[in-house]
Amino acid sequence: MEDKKRYFTTGEFAYLCRVKKQTLFHYDEIGLLSPEIKKENGYRYYSYNQFELFQIIGSFKEIGIPLKEIKLLLKGKTAGTMINLLKEKSIEIENKIKELQQLQTIIQTKVGLAEQAMQTDFSSISLQYLEEEEFMVGEKVLNFPERKYITAISDLIHYAQSHKVDIGYSVGAIFAREQILKKDFYNYRHFYLKIKGGREDMDSHIRPKGLYVVGYQKGEEAEVAYRRIIEFIKNKGLKMGEYAYEDYMINEMMVDDFDNQITKIHLQVQIE
Repeated sequence: MEDKKRYFTTGEFAYLCRVKKQTLFHYDEIGLLSPEIKKENGYRYYSYNQFELFQIIGSFKEIGIPLKEIKLLLKGKTAGTMINLLKEKSIEIENKIKELQQLQTIIQTKVGLAEQAMQTDFSSISLQYLEEEEFMVGEKVLNFPERKYITAISDLIHYAQSHKVDIGYSVGAIFAREQILKKDFYNYRHFYLKIKGGREDMDSHIRPKGLYVVGYQKGEEAEVAYRRIIEFIKNKGLKMGEYAYEDYMINEMMVDDFDNQITKIHLQVQIE
């Protein structure tokens, strides 16, 4: 054998590459990376140059290229084909980074909402000044049957996900004053979603800036929640506004029992 200092046994080469010997055996079996020297007595030796080749294989695996494709690339590679391949993979990686960043935003939003909920006194009612905020809304669903409610919610979620504007909020609901006065507590006007930025092709609703009474509904206790909010409004000498906005703070993602889910209610008010 030529200068032994230039060659490594399978065990030594596996140690250098930080892999098990079985990985090298597999690469040899599929013709991806074979020992440079195979002796009749069964001894196998890898060269230092093959260490660099192993690193290239590892890099290709990291960017999602299957071993069969790597084998073809290594056999027929040229500078031109490698440049094109790496540019293509660079774009794929950039898209994956964007997807992961969006997922990170969604997770951070949900964690933030959950932490806020854990620090909230759900028996409290308060008067708050809110800034203007724009929501993406679906079609008008007033007097819709429940099945169409579900379709409207599904359409909102699908739009947000397919256009990469989902930032982790649950679907909210706009509740008209007329329905509150009639105690028609689950007959919503629109469903809405807080998303990343506005889009020209979406329908939107602007929640106006101003005073809002903020209270909380536990489970299906809508009548109880709104009765307490209306009593608060009367005691403060306020006048009910046009809409209430309902946001889930704790939903089925956080708790199993529907009775423990919490809805945050913002009801517009004016000073009489």
